Amino acid sequence: MSMRKPDAGFTLIEVLVSIVLIGVALLAVAPMFVYAIRSTASSADLGSAGAKAIERMEQLRAATFASIAAGGSLTSNATSFYDTSDPDFVVRWTVVNNATPPTKKTITVRAQAVRRVVGLRKEAQITTVRAK
Repeated sequence: MSMRKPDAGFTLIEVLVSIVLIGVALLAVAPMFVYAIRSTASSADLGSAGAKAIERMEQLRAATFASIAAGGSLTSNATSFYDTSDPDFVVRWTVVNNATPPTKKTITVRAQAVRRVVGLRKEAQITTVRAK
């Protein structure tokens, strides 16, 4: 009597079951990837808004005291007090004279991301006092 050796390998049913299980696992993990991508984009907007605010503040600090005029708005575009050169951000600033005659000026800069990925628009606001 001859002993027949069983065939090695997987059956078609075993392969199909494993493919279905892998597919279900990928579907379960997919929302985590979407959430991670959105969170990363949101964090990038916040970091970039902070960099834009600091960049504008450094430009204002580099200007002479007399050349910095009082005025501006943080919520609307006031002439000479906003920058939209980067289409992804709106940068606005205000300058307030703290005394008469002005010997100190309070400068506030707000940079706001145009897109809204998750939650509210990402923005950064910084304030400094500049003395004569």
